Amino acid sequence: MARTTISEVAKAAGVSVSTVSRALRGLDKVNPSTRKRVEDAAEKLHFSFSKSASSLASGKTMRVGVLLADRISGWFNSHAFEGVYEALSVHGYDVIPYVIWDEQSLDNFFQTLPGNQNVDAVIVFSFDLDDAKKQVLKELTVPVVGVNTPSDDGYGATARIDDNTSMYAPVRLLHSLGHHSLAYVEQPDTSPFVSSSRIRSQGFVSAARELGYADDEIMTVPAIVYTGMRSQMDAYSGIAAQLVGSPSRPTGVCVENDKVAVALVRELVRVGVKIPEDMSVIGFDDDTRAPILDLTTVHQDPTELGRSAGNKALALMRGETLSDPYGVVPTSLVLRGTTGPAPEDD
Repeated sequence: MARTTISEVAKAAGVSVSTVSRALRGLDKVNPSTRKRVEDAAEKLHFSFSKSASSLASGKTMRVGVLLADRISGWFNSHAFEGVYEALSVHGYDVIPYVIWDEQSLDNFFQTLPGNQNVDAVIVFSFDLDDAKKQVLKELTVPVVGVNTPSDDGYGATARIDDNTSMYAPVRLLHSLGHHSLAYVEQPDTSPFVSSSRIRSQGFVSAARELGYADDEIMTVPAIVYTGMRSQMDAYSGIAAQLVGSPSRPTGVCVENDKVAVALVRELVRVGVKIPEDMSVIGFDDDTRAPILDLTTVHQDPTELGRSAGNKALALMRGETLSDPYGVVPTSLVLRGTTGPAPEDD
């Protein structure tokens, strides 16, 4: 069966070929009723407008690049990517993931981008770009949107939570439960990028100090490298040992994300710590593991963040002015079974 041509669509809709082209590419100056008639004719005739031909005619690639640190499959990245895809795919955009493992892969992306001009917008997930790379994007004159980036600087719009402020609610909860010694645990691996989640440790310390905790009552367990360890669980065992063996032994612990919190609780229980009788633990994300473990945690919605970023990118690509380009989505504390009053001898 021969493929339907644009001329046949034009004849069926009673318009010119150029009108069909403009209508199906979403360009302005096409009467809404005419556009609908063209779309109906194209659908009836099973006409598929060539995206490459459309790109050549419009100067648009109909592609949006998404930069993700480390992997696509992580809980936050996969759900945020789904939100971006939902917002853009219905408007004909291909959403292309670019996984950035290290500075070299990030450099490679930026070295090829100016020559190719191969995307209409760039969306960056959770990590910051240095000034030189932000300048490259500015010179491309394509919108750059951040999702949970550490700051708004250099981005035309962002959709993010406030990682710093989000730590105040869990610290206040532990304080209200009578915990006099607190700890914050970062994810036990390192990344070459400045990520939004690293800001949470700063928020934890600030909140604790505002509530009157002294420096010797605030413990932080920084990110480490797995080198020489047989498994990730060795790292979690090491963290549990630090918490249990600390002279000030914290009874209230905040953790960078739920993935680490779940593994840490398992290790703490294994060495005889009762949760929450001996130690309360609070995660961050409210991912699929949190309700299974009955984990108290800070809830965020990455799918909604991605959807918001995609909609902002779409508006900027259309030349629209955003009324709220840097809006912050609130988080909420979810109380479950891993938090309770401080031990009586605390």
